[in-house]
Amino acid sequence: MTLLGRRPCGRRRSQRGSATIFMLGFATVLMVGAGIVIDGGLALNKRSQLTDDTEQAARSAANAIDVPALRNLQEVRVDPGQATAVATNFLGDRGYTDISVVVDGNEVSVSAQTTVDTAILSLIGISTFTIRGNATAVPQIGIG
Repeated sequence: MTLLGRRPCGRRRSQRGSATIFMLGFATVLMVGAGIVIDGGLALNKRSQLTDDTEQAARSAANAIDVPALRNLQEVRVDPGQATAVATNFLGDRGYTDISVVVDGNEVSVSAQTTVDTAILSLIGISTFTIRGNATAVPQIGIG
């Protein structure tokens, strides 16, 4: 005759600690999920800010008009040297790195890069995200 809950063979398996292991695994998964949400949100916010700044740098650089060409030839031309300096200074003052400015005729393309430190994902070895922003602008002529 066997008692309820007892095995007829000699050794019993203990269930002690199995709930603890499950809870540790579950907590780890929750922390990684929270890290993706929180740190991902921080990275998206920084990317939006970087994109806004590169757009403003491109617009400012496109306003770097070659004044003698405008006065003498009545042509709107972007001064490449001045446009590059304006965009580089604008983004450099905001702490961005790997700044690239390309002037192709009257089209000014600007890109920059920055890193975002993580708050939670650093616990699993992901300490930063690298993000990049790009924008292009041309000078506007006339009103509207």
